[in-house]
Amino acid sequence: MPGCLTTAVVALAIAVASIVPAPAAVAAGEPVIADSWVSGVSANGADLRAQVNPNGLATSARFEYLTSAAYQANLEAVPPRDGFSGASVSPTTGTALGSGSVAVAYTRHLGGLKVTTSYRYRVSASNTSGSSYGPARSFTTTETAPVFGLPDARGWELVSPIDKNGEEIQGPGEIFGGGLTQAAADGASFTFSSRTSFADPHAASSASQYISRRTAAGWLTENVTEPRLAAAFGDAPDGVPYRLFSADLGRALIASPERCESGPCPRGFDLRANSSGVLSNSVMATDMAFAGARPDLNAAVLSSCKALTASATEAPGAGGCDETKPNLYEWTGASLTAVNLLPDQSTSTPGAELAAPLGAVSADGSRIYFTQAGNLYLRAGAETVQVDQGVGGGGDFQVASASGAIAFFTKEGHLYRFDAATETSADLTPAGEVVGVLGASPDGAYLYYLAAGGLFLAHNGSVGKVAVAADASNYPPATGSSRIAADGTLAFVSSAPLGEFDNTGFAAVYLFRPGSGELICASCNPTGVRSSGPSTIPGALLNGTTPTPYKPRALSSDGKRLFFDSRESLFPLDTNSDTDVYQWEAQGTGSCLKPGGCVNLISSGRAAGGAAFLDASADGSDVFFLTDASLVPADPGVMDVYDARQGGGFAAALIPIACVGDACQVVPGEPDDPTPGTGYYRAEANPPLPDFAKQAARRRAAAKKRAAIKRRAAKRRAAAKNRAAHKHAARGRGQG
Repeated sequence: MPGCLTTAVVALAIAVASIVPAPAAVAAGEPVIADSWVSGVSANGADLRAQVNPNGLATSARFEYLTSAAYQANLEAVPPRDGFSGASVSPTTGTALGSGSVAVAYTRHLGGLKVTTSYRYRVSASNTSGSSYGPARSFTTTETAPVFGLPDARGWELVSPIDKNGEEIQGPGEIFGGGLTQAAADGASFTFSSRTSFADPHAASSASQYISRRTAAGWLTENVTEPRLAAAFGDAPDGVPYRLFSADLGRALIASPERCESGPCPRGFDLRANSSGVLSNSVMATDMAFAGARPDLNAAVLSSCKALTASATEAPGAGGCDETKPNLYEWTGASLTAVNLLPDQSTSTPGAELAAPLGAVSADGSRIYFTQAGNLYLRAGAETVQVDQGVGGGGDFQVASASGAIAFFTKEGHLYRFDAATETSADLTPAGEVVGVLGASPDGAYLYYLAAGGLFLAHNGSVGKVAVAADASNYPPATGSSRIAADGTLAFVSSAPLGEFDNTGFAAVYLFRPGSGELICASCNPTGVRSSGPSTIPGALLNGTTPTPYKPRALSSDGKRLFFDSRESLFPLDTNSDTDVYQWEAQGTGSCLKPGGCVNLISSGRAAGGAAFLDASADGSDVFFLTDASLVPADPGVMDVYDARQGGGFAAALIPIACVGDACQVVPGEPDDPTPGTGYYRAEANPPLPDFAKQAARRRAAAKKRAAIKRRAAKRRAAAKNRAAHKHAARGRGQG
């Protein structure tokens, strides 16, 4: 037909055996399209699939398809045309599907497609009652011979030490229900935990903590575990002693129990000023707990039922104070200040809790949100304000801006915005039905929440719908998996398919960019194939039974890079059928030139044990992950921490070539082949992915060199033997 794309249709399959439920038909009518999707996408072909219910009348079906560029041109034409105007059809006469009343599986293979080209397609079905069309869907053909390469000129760097005392690195939650991993905001250092001691081992407690720092020659690891903590936590501690690091890893808060013979052992916290073993002030109190902190750790909020300041009071309990009615204290490393003083009160009221483990303490520590007897309060300096007073109390804190000047709370399905400057609240959802709050941008200008009608954005006094659904794992903001960047970009997880994306049945990672209004499925297969495994982004990790007041930087601060784990093979060379680490980045960021963004592997895709995202620098130039793959020549292959660093990678250390017997003798004179890299030492590069063919070639060259050395040594021995024989013969002749 005129204007159609040239194609070769090579196969047809109608599978009546695959029957799925379809909407019940009261009377015969036009066909019902139950579902449509694509599978088997290659460089030149794809299998288009559909479920079509003939609805009681003889029905035929076919697929329409064309390039996405042609589809878009139709929509932008003047006047606009149907997107599939001029599309190719397969088959041209349609395929009979019978006249039943249940959905029939219909498959059509397309061949002769263009390499790395995006297509749009839909299924159409007709009978005497009318025609029906499936939704417009898309797929993209692959490269002919894909080659692995890290995006953004990244290189893998081994962060954890090679010598680990026969052990390996544990992942989050694997050490007594805890473990602490965190990257510095600039990506130049990383901290991690292990069960056993290595790297300058100390008299470690039940878990050891390390900081690795990047140098010009590689990563150097220091054991920062306090020797005095050895065995103090017993055989089954609650997580690891380290509770939180500052954003630059320069300070750390450490749970510090003391040994005692009987009775309750006092528990407190030390504030480590640096990693050289120097500790600043410590605070001790029975049953003290960590509640939260400001990002630079210059202030922390601790909880204890004891009266530790002159303005604090205790609720009496058995053997002392009532542990269920604690006080809150702000600790600056030098002093404690009681927080839970109610409005117009000069002493504390026991029974307070920090409003959330993350986000309830402002970045400068000047504002702290806490709850008392079911009501929400703000402590700012020496003053306390009841945040939910205007709604009769009972508010549930959700999130606050970084400065603490704006806060959001819910009550009975309503979402309120609190302004600390005016001490007033405004109802953002007069109709109620709020299910959960995903979070807010650092300045509080963008707020995302889930209601009965879907996912919504509140911004500049208006509310707009983002998507029809989002998973409950995205909230609350302090611990959920959602992330929000400074520009309002939202990263979230949905198991329900959103828009045209085909992740039916599996959790997928989505991005919403308010500037352009784009909803992007970052973890959906770039070919358009239906998801075959879940994708995730981590929320706040647990350290034992305590949520860590830190969420890994899965979304860069500018919202242009997102890191996630996926069991879906999103790249042809991801062949391990296990979880791997991926990056999505926006067009114009790094090496991405593709509209809608690019998806790339960060881990190898071939590790037997998969890989797991740990953290990233604030701008996403460093991505830290855990894997058992040997990604640099020196790594023996146990579980290690790696950094996929933009512009990274180190030259490998020189490796001596082994010699045997006489070949170990010093060879005089110049080598036969002075080409660099073929002498006694072998210089190796540090490519993003080991080139096994080149490594084999180097081994053969080294073996050849050793054989040459042996031959020269044998010649020298033979020559020496001949000379000795000649001398002996000469002496014999002289004697004769």
